[in-house]
Amino acid sequence: MPTRRRTLLAVLALALLPALSPSGPAQAENVKIGIPSISVTTMPLAVAKEREFFLKEGLNVETVLMPAALNIKVLLSGDIQYATTVGSAVVAAVRGINTRVVMCFVDRPLLDLVATPDVRSIADLKGKLLGISSRGGLHDITMRSILAQSGIDPSQATLLAVGTQGSMFTALKAGRISAGLLNPPYNFLAYREGLKNLAFGGNYVRLPSTGLVATREMLERSPDQVRRMIRALARARAFARENKPATVAILKRFLRLDDEDLISKIYDYHKTVETTDGRIDTALAADTIRDTRQAEGITKEIPVSQVFDFSYLEPAR
Repeated sequence: MPTRRRTLLAVLALALLPALSPSGPAQAENVKIGIPSISVTTMPLAVAKEREFFLKEGLNVETVLMPAALNIKVLLSGDIQYATTVGSAVVAAVRGINTRVVMCFVDRPLLDLVATPDVRSIADLKGKLLGISSRGGLHDITMRSILAQSGIDPSQATLLAVGTQGSMFTALKAGRISAGLLNPPYNFLAYREGLKNLAFGGNYVRLPSTGLVATREMLERSPDQVRRMIRALARARAFARENKPATVAILKRFLRLDDEDLISKIYDYHKTVETTDGRIDTALAADTIRDTRQAEGITKEIPVSQVFDFSYLEPAR
C-alpha cells in the first residue's frame, strides 16, 4: 500500500476513535444535577467528576447550584435530570409526586450545637435564645430533638430563625444567641474562636438529607443511565473513603478553602454520617416517611417503595 494512502487511513482512524469510544467525551450523555449548596455532603459528585468516574460511564455531568426549595420543581420541569435534596424529594413523594430517592449519601445531619463560652451544658439553654436556620427544616427538627432528649421542653427556650450559617456564626460570636446549629466549616471555625461544642446533631437525629433523586419517569425511561450514575457515585464514595490525601485536595478546590487542617477535619467529620453503600434501612425509611407525613398533615399510609427505591444500586456485599 502506498505510504500516502497508509498515512491517510491512519489519520482517519485516529479521527474516528473519540466517536467510537463509549466512554469518550464525544459520546458522553449530558446530565445536569441540582445541588442546593457547595457542601461536603455533595462530595461524591466532586470526586466522580474530577476522577472522571462519570466520563468512564459515558456521562458528562454538570452540577447546577440552586436553592433547595427549587431542586424538585426544576427536576419535574425536566431542566435537570437528577437532584440531591432527599428531604424535599420525600416531601414531594408523600404529596403524591412521582419522585424517588435512589441513593443516600448520608443518614444523619452534619450539625453541631455550638454555644458561647459561658454555657456549660445543654441544661443551661433553658430560657435562652437559640439559633436555627429556618422553621420546620432540618435545623428546627435537630434542635428540638437535642433539647427534648436532654430533658428540656423545646418551649422552654426561644428558637430564632437566623438564616445563613454565616449569620449564625456572627450571631454566636457577638453573643446575640446563646447557642446555634453549625455545619462545616463554620463549626470548626467557631471552635477556633473559643466557642463550645455542646452536642453532635447526628447523635440525636437520623434523617437522610443528601443523595440522588430522580423522577419515576426517568427510572422507567433511562434505567441504564440511572445505574451508570449510581455506579460512578459509588466508585467516587469508595475512592474518597480509601484516599484521604487525594480527596482532601479535591475538597479544597470544591469548597474553595485553602486551609488543609480545616479540610482534613471536615473530611473526618463527614465520614461519621456516610451510609455504607448508599442505602438506608427500612426502619429509617419508614420513620422518615412517617415524620414527613405528620409534618405535612397527611394521614394516608405511604409505602416505603413509593419514596425510596434502592434497586438500582449494586447488590450489597
